[in-house]
Amino acid sequence: MISAQDFRRCRRAALGLALAAAIATVIGAVLDPAAFFAAWLAAFWFWLALPLGALALLMIHNMTGGEWMASARAPLEAMTATMPLFILAFVPLLIGLHHLYPWTRTPPSNAWYLNLSFFGIRAAIYFVVWNCFAFWQLQAAPSGARSQVLSGIGLILLGYSVTWASIDWIMSIEPDWFSSIYGMMAGSGECVIALAFALIVIIALRGASGSADEAFRRHIASLAMILLAVDIFWAYTAYSQWVIIWEENLRSEIGWYLERDSALWRAIIAAIVVLHLVVPLFALVWTPAKRRPRLVRNVAILLLLGGMLQSWWLVLPPFRDPGLAWRAPVALLALGGIWLALFLWRLERGGWLSADAEPSLTGVEP
Repeated sequence: MISAQDFRRCRRAALGLALAAAIATVIGAVLDPAAFFAAWLAAFWFWLALPLGALALLMIHNMTGGEWMASARAPLEAMTATMPLFILAFVPLLIGLHHLYPWTRTPPSNAWYLNLSFFGIRAAIYFVVWNCFAFWQLQAAPSGARSQVLSGIGLILLGYSVTWASIDWIMSIEPDWFSSIYGMMAGSGECVIALAFALIVIIALRGASGSADEAFRRHIASLAMILLAVDIFWAYTAYSQWVIIWEENLRSEIGWYLERDSALWRAIIAAIVVLHLVVPLFALVWTPAKRRPRLVRNVAILLLLGGMLQSWWLVLPPFRDPGLAWRAPVALLALGGIWLALFLWRLERGGWLSADAEPSLTGVEP
């Protein structure tokens, strides 16, 4: 198990990285505010996926049960506990609304929906819903029929709120374009990112001792199967959106893809397909491969990289600013360093460093 001293070193390193990246981010914001706000939005959307996806997985387990949560609960709860951070991280986006969204400068045809007052009200509702259910999940020890009912209500509210948040914050960058499957693609992608990160943490905490532990390997295989299933569903939604728009060939829809048809964005979408689908599919489709913790960890890392690239692919193409080449990674590191330090603090506070905290994995089926 990782010691408390190791955790503190990791936290200090994360905070140091965040401080250095934050200084560079502030410099970038002064030099080019529009590029800063676009880069911050992409970073915000990627890191927000971790607590949202973790909360969804916890509530799904409350409803269905299963041994797969035996070791995943601690990192998922630690991710969920970081939800309040994103209220603060959203403030720069509120400041930069006029830089991010064309509808704030020229009222669109659906101005009854895309207007500053209603946008702010909806954002407040999203954060209230997410934080209330996160607080309930962390304070209670959900079990029984009441927990199932509340988790079912929570999943419905989470599904709708994530869908509308993706429309408000990401899709409305291009207010004339719309996709009815966009929210489903966003929500499934968040679960992939959260579960991939949880697997990385679980395997890192168990260390080399887990490689020879048959019960642990079976447990990792169970989590890897869930990860692969959710990832395939994400790929299905992303492909469905593309193929429907390609078949219809409507001027009002194809512009979104044409905007991402440059050499750079074609290379990035190819990397997303490889990292987010091809490698996980071929690496985890065989049961013996799913029982190898190091292989599963490496696939999970690639999925995180694919999720990061996807957040850039969704957010950045309309801005066409060469300064994004360095501002986007720097913003990702600035917010990510703060998030990682908070996550590690919450994980340590949850008791994962004690020997008694290690979950029993006996009887876990692949």
